[in-house]
Amino acid sequence: MFRKNILFDFDGTLFDTGPGIINCMRHALETCGYSAGDDRAMHRFIGPPVLDALRDFYGMDEKEAQRVKEVYRAAYRAEGVYECAPMAGAEECLRALRSAGVHIAVATSKPLFFAEQILRRFSFEQYFEAVCGARSDAHSGKAEIVRQAMECLGASPAETAMVGDRKYDVLGAAACGIPCIGFDSGFAEEGEFERAGAYCIVRNFAELQVLLLA
Repeated sequence: MFRKNILFDFDGTLFDTGPGIINCMRHALETCGYSAGDDRAMHRFIGPPVLDALRDFYGMDEKEAQRVKEVYRAAYRAEGVYECAPMAGAEECLRALRSAGVHIAVATSKPLFFAEQILRRFSFEQYFEAVCGARSDAHSGKAEIVRQAMECLGASPAETAMVGDRKYDVLGAAACGIPCIGFDSGFAEEGEFERAGAYCIVRNFAELQVLLLA
């Protein structure tokens, strides 16, 4: 067994939430007078906290980022949260991990309300001993949420690993002293995992399951 405790990112890892995030962010940006770009350009919004992304990618100040975020969140709450599906093989992997006695939790910068809503909709909540997400914009940093998930599991760094699809997962895990397996679902930029220092990279849940249970 690779580690006794495994933390999973949500967007782009457990669930393909790309369509909802991309459609709603494009709507928010264009409504507020910004050019959104193509779908590939919008992939960068899958992973980081919304306000951080708007500041980093568009150079918005706090007030402007908040304005765009409110439009985005309203659209996501109404429609975007329903535009998603589990990643292929995710449920089979989670079931195998639980059967093997692995303790698993969600650690996501996504607002906790949305993550819990999607988990319940697909009956995924049964697989997790803890679901940790952003309770506010001030508490959406990956390292803080990873640390919270570890505390919920009573997990030590030596017995814990993260699985995520972006550099934010790798860096947040490293800040907590644990390795991160890069899950290449297509949202990371080329070389992103390597530059961030991912432990290794897997392409799908079949590969991940073999690694975690070997």
